[in-house]
Amino acid sequence: MARHQFAILSLAAIALASSLWFLLDVLASATHRAQNFGVSAFESRFSDFPKTIQPHSVFGYLSDNSPSDPSALAEFHLTQYALAPAIVKPSVHEDLVIVNYHSKQLDMKLLVANRLRPLRGIGNGITLCRGEKR
Repeated sequence: MARHQFAILSLAAIALASSLWFLLDVLASATHRAQNFGVSAFESRFSDFPKTIQPHSVFGYLSDNSPSDPSALAEFHLTQYALAPAIVKPSVHEDLVIVNYHSKQLDMKLLVANRLRPLRGIGNGITLCRGEKR
């Protein structure tokens, strides 16, 4: 009988701890005011992008994210979504290349290594560059 009571108490303690962690997560998300990721947050990064994009314009894309970073592919797809109906390719071999960076300043070494010249800083970690179409 003592084993059954121990098992029931252990199960109740685990359930209580799990519920406590869940409540802490809900509380943290409710009190966190800034939206860091998601479609609307990412779209706002492109709010200053030129509104005169022609449909089916083609842009290259470069990010300072490591290719192994799980958010790299998500940010590329969100960029495609934010600029639709323009076409965004994961390549630096286009006339115009969108550079997505996460530091306070654009790393010029990244541009030099990819043969890019900055044309216009869009703001919010986005720069439009001139690339070499090969």
